[in-house]
Amino acid sequence: MNQNIYILSSYIFFGDFMTTSYKENTDQEVNSTPSEQEYIVESLKDDFVCTKSASSSISIEEDVELLEFTRASENSFEICLAEVSIVKGQTRYNKAYVVSNAIYLDISLSWRSTKNILSLTIYSPTNVSYGSYKPPAGSNSLVLRIKPKTGTYLQGGYWKLNVYGASISGTEYYTLRAAYHT
Repeated sequence: MNQNIYILSSYIFFGDFMTTSYKENTDQEVNSTPSEQEYIVESLKDDFVCTKSASSSISIEEDVELLEFTRASENSFEICLAEVSIVKGQTRYNKAYVVSNAIYLDISLSWRSTKNILSLTIYSPTNVSYGSYKPPAGSNSLVLRIKPKTGTYLQGGYWKLNVYGASISGTEYYTLRAAYHT
């Protein structure tokens, strides 16, 4: 059976199967495609509380984990991955669907050792990257809020939350949590 391969923008089609290609950004914001909307990413001081039972993963597509938000309150939806292992130089790819009436997205990344460094790169549904974000020296967590630079709502669709093991001795375990608010 012959399969034709068609390349359109950043999507590659293999017959009926579609995959999205993108690469990890190292230290600065890079716009892969023109954005319909720009975002402000600000650091927050408060961290989320997360338990392993709050994890809600719906399926795995190659090396991308698809995460499902669950209702936390009347206007808040959250996901949580707890105690995920990572080693130096490894990237863990995560994708989560955010509805089109979300007003902001909070993301928290924390890990065990302050000696290890993890970074987080965020991709909007139009594949515009924000990051790579690293913690201040001596810290083992990042807490970020994404909100529209103009307009009221975030762009609806799949947001990518990529965790990178920038500097790790042995194996590190991290917790990634995100919550959007409507």
